[in-house]
Amino acid sequence: MATFGRARRAQNGGNAFVRPLGFLLTVSLALLLLRDTAAVRGASSFATELLVPAERVLGAVGSSVSGFWQSIAEIENLRSDRDALHAQVDRYVLENVQLREQAFQAQQAAQLAAVAKALPYKTVAGPVIARDPTGVLHTIVLGIGAQDGVFLDDVVISDQGVVGRVSEVGANYSKVLLVTDSGSAVSALVQGSRAAGIVRGQFGDTLMMDWILQTEDVKVGDVVITAGLAIGNDLRSLYPKGLVLGKVVEVTKGENGTFQRAILTPAVDLRHLENVLVVNVQGAKPLQTPRVP
Repeated sequence: MATFGRARRAQNGGNAFVRPLGFLLTVSLALLLLRDTAAVRGASSFATELLVPAERVLGAVGSSVSGFWQSIAEIENLRSDRDALHAQVDRYVLENVQLREQAFQAQQAAQLAAVAKALPYKTVAGPVIARDPTGVLHTIVLGIGAQDGVFLDDVVISDQGVVGRVSEVGANYSKVLLVTDSGSAVSALVQGSRAAGIVRGQFGDTLMMDWILQTEDVKVGDVVITAGLAIGNDLRSLYPKGLVLGKVVEVTKGENGTFQRAILTPAVDLRHLENVLVVNVQGAKPLQTPRVP
């Protein structure tokens, strides 16, 4: 009985497959035979008219979807191009900064070389490698020392004027006492009237010119230069004559009425020095222990 039941179900399953297939074959054959009749052509035309709007909608949707994905691809390409352009611009900016810095360094070197050429002394150019940013300590440190030909008490200048003198020397560094330090004293002349005095540093970034005779003509705007003269018995000028110290910004009468005093702005912007020229005005001498000014 079980075998008979299974055989019957198999036969019913086969009939369920054959019947639709036969129906489709019959319909297809009928359509082939009747395709040239007016009824079939009319039905075909009617069906086509019904499907055309749907095809248009589907075509528009397909175009929109295709355009959307194409836009996405174009956006990604634009982003890639933008990133590449940004990287290129950054590279050009960096190269431009480097070229400008090289040009600036070359300009500074050329200016110092011109100053060195005009001096009848041995000179050594060197970079400023350390300074007190607060301005309390009136010293700077140079990246050149005894092994480069720097000696104690050598004069330090820039292309603008006097910077100071070497107060300490190491093998590969040297410390410079700035002209604005209170321990600095330089014999000086007012360039126009030739009035003589002594320029000293004081607290801050200014200079003071003392011991100017009251009868001397000194006015605001006058340029003050080194005189190259000895000062008394215990002080001596370390600076050759004619180096610019600064410009007069104020003139006051002395307390005793015999002398007047001038306040100067240094010729050199000491807070922004990058390269200087060390001038050996006394000839080579052995390395000495740094002395306190």
